[in-house]
Amino acid sequence: MNEINYLLAAMLVMTVATYITRLTPFLLFSKGQESSLFNYISKSTPPMVMTILVIYMLKDVEYLTFEIVYTFIALLVTAGLHIYKRNALLSIVSGTIIYMIFVQT
Repeated sequence: MNEINYLLAAMLVMTVATYITRLTPFLLFSKGQESSLFNYISKSTPPMVMTILVIYMLKDVEYLTFEIVYTFIALLVTAGLHIYKRNALLSIVSGTIIYMIFVQT
């Protein structure tokens, strides 16, 4: 198989996979009825994702340097703003800005 055929085949597979994953929820939940499993997943997914992101962020921190102080200040700002305002975008952007200010200065 030459290179162009391989690329076209890969693009076709990605297109079909994307289409199927986008279409599946509409086919499964088009009846309009409430599903207890779907409600559980929709309520528990955001905290799980945030927990994974926090663990991923903390895994590469060097705990024996002053970087840990910057990291925890940014983490506290993010958590505090999220608890206070309930705006994920505001809290994540603010924590990132605080961390970058500390790291860059």
